[in-house]
Amino acid sequence: MSEVDHDQPPAGPVTVNSGLRSYPFEPFTGDLPAELLEMVVAEPVSRVRLPDGRAAWLVLGYEHCCTVLADPRFSRLPPGATATPDGGGPRELNMDGPAHAVVRRVAGRAFTARRIGTFRPRVQRLVDELVGALLAGPRPADVVAGLVAPLPVLVVCDVLGVPAADRQRFYAWIEGLNSVTAYGSAAAATAQAELRDYLAGQLVRKRAEPGDDLLSAWVRGGDAHELVDAELVELAMGVLLGGLEINSTSAGLRALFQHPEQLAKLRAAPGKLAAATDEILRYTSVSAMFRVQVVREDLVLGGVGMRAGDCVMAIPWAGNRDPRFFPEPNVFDIDRRSGVPHLTFGFGPHFCLGTALGRMQVELSLGALLTRMPALSPAVPLAEIPWRHDRMNGGIASFPVTW
Repeated sequence: MSEVDHDQPPAGPVTVNSGLRSYPFEPFTGDLPAELLEMVVAEPVSRVRLPDGRAAWLVLGYEHCCTVLADPRFSRLPPGATATPDGGGPRELNMDGPAHAVVRRVAGRAFTARRIGTFRPRVQRLVDELVGALLAGPRPADVVAGLVAPLPVLVVCDVLGVPAADRQRFYAWIEGLNSVTAYGSAAAATAQAELRDYLAGQLVRKRAEPGDDLLSAWVRGGDAHELVDAELVELAMGVLLGGLEINSTSAGLRALFQHPEQLAKLRAAPGKLAAATDEILRYTSVSAMFRVQVVREDLVLGGVGMRAGDCVMAIPWAGNRDPRFFPEPNVFDIDRRSGVPHLTFGFGPHFCLGTALGRMQVELSLGALLTRMPALSPAVPLAEIPWRHDRMNGGIASFPVTW
C-alpha cells in the first residue's frame, strides 16, 4: 500500500512558508471543495501552509494517505522525540513503534467485539432517552445539543465506568479539551492534570470494586501486561479524548437531507441502516483538517521528495473520494458495496480503537431519529447550518430540525 521510493533522492530545498498557499483553501462548511476533490488524482501530494504558519505536505490520494498513516517513517511524535519516553515516563497511544504496540495490545483486549457488543443495549437506552427528550420538547429542536453532543460523553463515561455521581465534575474537566482556543492553555493543562488524578483514583477504586467497564478490565488484566497505573491513566485519557465527539451523526443526517432519494430508500428499507452508516462515514467530512505528522527520514511519496523533519497532513476523507479505489466516489449511495475500507477511522497501527463503538452510536442515533420522527426534516435551509471552527475536529455547531 505504498508508493514510497527508497532509492530516489529527495527533492531540493522546500519552498519558504510565505510563498505557500494557505490551507484550508476556504472555510469548511460540510463539503470538501471541488478543487480539493480534483487534486485527489491530479495533485495527491502538494505543499501548503497550515493555519499555525507551518509548511506541510498535504496528502490526499487514498494510497498515499494509507502510507502516511501506516508507514513507520511518518511519526505522530514531534521532531526530536523518541518512541520510548525519556526518564521512565508513561507509554501511551500517541507514541510510535514498540511503546505504542504494548499499550495498543492492552487496550485491544478490552475492545473485543464481544465486549463492545454488550454495550449496544446501553447505547440504545441512552439514545432512546435523548430522542425521547427531544420529542417531549419544543419544535424546532437542535439535534446537536439534544443528541449528537451529549451522547458520546454519556457513552464514554459509561464505557470507562465513571460513576453517575461524578459526571458533572467530569464534564467540567473535559469541556474545552478539544478546543482550538484552549489547546495548550494553562486552563487546559490544569483540567488534564485534575482529570488524570481522578482517573488514577478510579483505578484504585476499580481494584476494590470492579465493574463491567474498561477501567475494571484493564485493572483485572494487570497480571497479564506490564502497564503501570500511570500508563493505564494515559490509555484512559486517549480513549476519552478520542470518543468525546462523534460528529458523523449530524453530518450523516445532513447528507440524507441533501439526497432525499437516499433518505426515502432508507425509510422504506430500515434494514439498510448499517450499510447506510458505512456510506455516511465514507462520504461525509466533519473538518478540512487532520493530525499533522512528521517525516522521520528523507523519502519520496507519490514522486514528491520529502525531508526528515517535514510536516505532513494526510486527509482521510479526501482519500475516501479517490476514484481509483471507490467508483463514482462523489456519489452518495447507501447501497454502495465496496471491497475497499474507507479511512474515516484511520489506517494501520493507529486505526481507531473505538471504531465499533463510534459506528454503533451513528447507526443507533440515525435509526432512532428516523423511526421515532417519521416526518423529520431540517428546520432551516441546509446552507445556513453553522459549522464549528473552534474545534480540532469541526462538526456542525447546531442543527435545528422539526417533525
